[in-house]
Amino acid sequence: MKISFLMAAHNEEKIIRKPLENFRKIHQMDKNVEFLIGLDGCNDKTEGIIKEYRFVKYYKFDGRNGKPVIIDNLIKKSKGEIIIIHDADWILNIKDKDKWIKLKKEFNDKSLGGIAESYPIEYIPNKINKIKSIGHLGSLWGNYLWMDFQKKYYTYKKDKKTYIKPSKNSFPFLVNIFRKKLYHKNITLGDDFERTIDILRKGYKIIIPINEEFPRMIAAYDTIRLRDIGKQKERTALAREQVFKKYNIKINLFNFYIPLLLHSLKNLKKINDYKGKTAFFIWLITFSIGAIKNKLKTKKKTTKEGWLMRAKR
Repeated sequence: MKISFLMAAHNEEKIIRKPLENFRKIHQMDKNVEFLIGLDGCNDKTEGIIKEYRFVKYYKFDGRNGKPVIIDNLIKKSKGEIIIIHDADWILNIKDKDKWIKLKKEFNDKSLGGIAESYPIEYIPNKINKIKSIGHLGSLWGNYLWMDFQKKYYTYKKDKKTYIKPSKNSFPFLVNIFRKKLYHKNITLGDDFERTIDILRKGYKIIIPINEEFPRMIAAYDTIRLRDIGKQKERTALAREQVFKKYNIKINLFNFYIPLLLHSLKNLKKINDYKGKTAFFIWLITFSIGAIKNKLKTKKKTTKEGWLMRAKR
């Protein structure tokens, strides 16, 4: 079973070496893996760094196109049966070769369409107490409680595994590992949201790993600025709006966001210190402001414009 890693990169010279070194580790474990990177209008040293990793193929694109356009181009060039979409500031954390083999074996189940993220990218248990950035800590705990809520209400267990329920409200799960044959061109900012819906509506299952030791994406960065969180949350609000419209999804304050807030407040005990709780509430306020700002705008940004709001590393 061949696997293709796809990455869209724009001016990532400060961070890209970390995922590339991780790609080297995976390449050494499994030669039947390919790594494709699309340079989205890069004008820094990103290309020069990638050239050092000869097993990586890269393609240059003029201008700033945004992630969906780059991925759509790369997937046409890929040869893998399984696709892993990998951001430039992520690392697919694999403990050892056995864990990698276990991930691949999941797709021996022909009814499985993809694997969803079940922990926030920033969640690395042994590093939580070392995080100094309030923005980083707030994002970690905000997304942790968000996923905790979703796992409780939108998943089911079968044969000792956990799957997403095929309901309309399952959209917030993020799928970046999936069968290539299930891919379709994404047109919204919520490309991983779209992917979840498409796979479920085609009748395939999506698994949720309940063990954090299972290969999963973790952050390659070690800080998040509150200013960037504000932009990200405004972008995320726009992404949700685009996805709702495309798929006629009816999620609102009363059937999702208020239950989510109540669940988060009820489970604040999972955040074991005052700093973490403070960071969570700052994140919550920033999240709300981003959603309100998007709601009040009469002229919405396009998908291409939305990608310009991505945090700079």
